[in-house]
Order: sequence, then C-alpha cells, then structure tokens
Amino acid sequence: MAHALPAAFADLQGYADRYALPTERERHAERLKGPFGDLKALYDAVLPRLGDIRTHLDTHPWPNLPPAEQSLLNLALALMEVALAVESHGQPTVPFGFDHTRFRVWF
Repeated sequence: MAHALPAAFADLQGYADRYALPTERERHAERLKGPFGDLKALYDAVLPRLGDIRTHLDTHPWPNLPPAEQSLLNLALALMEVALAVESHGQPTVPFGFDHTRFRVWF
C-alpha cells in the first residue's frame, strides 16, 4: 500500500489508496476524474472521522509526520478538495465554470 494509514483508520484505507495523494495538484486532478458517486462516498466516509483524524494528528510533530500519518493528513486534505463539489456543485467540476483543464494549481 503506497498510502498506508494508521491502524485506527484502516476502515478508510480504500479511500486512501486512491485519494491520499501528496500534492494539491494530484488531489485536484483525482477529484476531476470523478465519478461524483465516488467523491460523495469519500466525503461520507471521511467527514464523520475528521475529529478523530485531527486528534490523532495532534499527537505527532508537524511537518515531519511519519508516513502513515502523512497519508492520513493527505486523506483529510482530499476531503477538503471534494467538499465544495459535494456540498455545492453536485458534480466534480464547477457548473458553468471555465474549462477545468485551463486551471493549474501551482503549489
């Protein structure tokens, strides 16, 4: 597993395998791939665990997180990447927005 999570979050491993990517650019690209049902499933699984994720990550020094904790942080960031799509747009892309292939994340 390239993005192994801490044991307490093993139930989220299937999402981490796809979404716990190390950069904003990679997470954004994965969000745009959809399908929307997959994004909603990620949102529904990770959002209720966000408090537990924060509590767990607070026990580790940042920015030098162990690999499993870094994957957990990346999964939480992936949730944030998909939240607007799920909560507002109802689709992976921005409705009536410009072509997403023109948008480049530089960070």
